[in-house]
Amino acid sequence: MLLQSIQKGIEFTKKNPTILYSVVLIVVIAGALFGNTYYSLNKFQDTSDALLKSKAILAENVFRVLGKDLFSQPELLQERIMQLQSENKRDIAELVILTRSESDASFVTRASTNPDSIGKPIDTALTPYLIPWQDGNVTLAFLTNENGARYWNVVKKITDEEGRGLGLIVFQLSIKEHDTFVEKAIFQSYMVAVVSLVCVVLLLMNHMRFFHYALRVTKLEEVDHMKDDFISMASHELKTPITVLRGYVDLLKDDVRGPATEESKKQSEEYLSNMDGSLMRLNDLVEDILNVSRLEQNRLPITMQSVDLKPTFAEISAQFSLLAKSKGLDFHYVPIDSLFVSADPERLKQILINLVGNAVKYTLKGSVTLSVKEESDGNLLVIVADTGLGISPEGIDHLFAKFYRVKTDETSKISGTGLGLWISREIARQMKGDITVESIEGVGSHFNLHLKKFVA
Repeated sequence: MLLQSIQKGIEFTKKNPTILYSVVLIVVIAGALFGNTYYSLNKFQDTSDALLKSKAILAENVFRVLGKDLFSQPELLQERIMQLQSENKRDIAELVILTRSESDASFVTRASTNPDSIGKPIDTALTPYLIPWQDGNVTLAFLTNENGARYWNVVKKITDEEGRGLGLIVFQLSIKEHDTFVEKAIFQSYMVAVVSLVCVVLLLMNHMRFFHYALRVTKLEEVDHMKDDFISMASHELKTPITVLRGYVDLLKDDVRGPATEESKKQSEEYLSNMDGSLMRLNDLVEDILNVSRLEQNRLPITMQSVDLKPTFAEISAQFSLLAKSKGLDFHYVPIDSLFVSADPERLKQILINLVGNAVKYTLKGSVTLSVKEESDGNLLVIVADTGLGISPEGIDHLFAKFYRVKTDETSKISGTGLGLWISREIARQMKGDITVESIEGVGSHFNLHLKKFVA
C-alpha cells in the first residue's frame, strides 16, 4: 500500500512538475528557519558565556580586594566565605582560599565553603593553580562539567601591597540557572521552528489539494467535452444506419407490393444484405459501449489459455484482405509457424480485428501489413503496420483515452466511436500484455500488441 502511494506520488509529480517548486520552497524555508535558529542560539550561548565569564572575574576581583585585609584573620575569612555562599547559594558552588605550604611546593586549603577540607594539601600537578601563581597578572577562567552541571572556575593570585603572593582564590560559579534558561530558549525556538514547519507542510498539503481539485476539474471538463463529442458522434452513428434501414424497409415494401420477378428478388437480397451491414454497425456501437461498462466494473470475462496465432492470423487475413483490396490497398500477411501465446482467444481476435480494421479504415493508399516477431524477453510482438494518415505526437498522447478521436480533415469523414483502442488496450493489459504505437503523421503507423508467450 505504501509503495503504491509512493509510486502514485511520483507519477503525479511527473505529470505536474510545478509541484516541485512547492517542495523546494518548503525545504528552503525549513532549512533557513532551522539554520537561523541554530546560528542565533549559538551566538546567544557564546555571548552569554562571555558575560558570565566577565561577571565571574569581576566577582573575584571584588573579593580579592576584600581578601587582602582578611587574609591575616583566618577565622574571619572563613566566616566571610560562608556568609558569601549563604547569600549566593544559587551562584557560588565553591569558594576556596589556598596558601603555599611551608614544607613543600604544594598548596594548603586556608578557608573553604567545605570546612572539612581546611588544612588539607592540594596536589598542584592535577590543578591549573601554578599558572596564576607564577604570573600574578593572569586570571585563569575555565568551564568544567560535573555530573551534567556546568561551572565557571576562576583562579587568581592574591598579593599584598608589595606584590608578594599571599595565596590563591579558587572561585566556582554555578551557571545552572543560566543553562536552564538557555535550554528553555532552545526548546522554545525549536518548537517555534517545528510549528512553523508544520504550518508550511499544511499549507503545501492544502496547495496540493487545491491543485488536485483544479486538475480534477480540468479532467472532468475534458471528459465532459469528450462525452459531448461521443454523444454527438453516437447520435450520428445511430442515425445513419437507422436511416439506411428505414430506406431499405420502404424499398422492400415496394418490392413486396409489386410483381415478383427475378430482378426484384435480386434487389431484395441486396437490400437485406445492406440492412444486415447496418445492423452489424449498430451492434458494434452498442457492444463497444457495453464493453466500456464491463471493463470499468471489471466484469468482462477473460479466460486465459494457450492460443495458436497461426490460425488466428489466417482468419484475420482472410477477413480483411478483400476489404483492403476493395479500397485499392495491398494487404500483406507474413505466414508464420505455430506460435502459442497466453490469451483469451475471443478477446485476442477482438483486439486484432480492431487494430487491423483501423489500419484499413485510416489508410487511403498503400498497404497494411500483419506480422509477428519474438521480443528480447521471449514474449511475442504482433505488429499491424500501415501507410495511412499517421498520428501527430499530440494525438499519440491522447490516443488511448476514452471517446478520443484524432481530428483532421481526413478523419472527419471516417466513422468511429473513439472507444475501440481504449477497449483493446484494457483487454490486452488484463491479459498481461499491452498495446503501444509508433507513428509519423502523413507517413503511417505501427500498432504493437505485446503478448505473453505460453509456457506449459
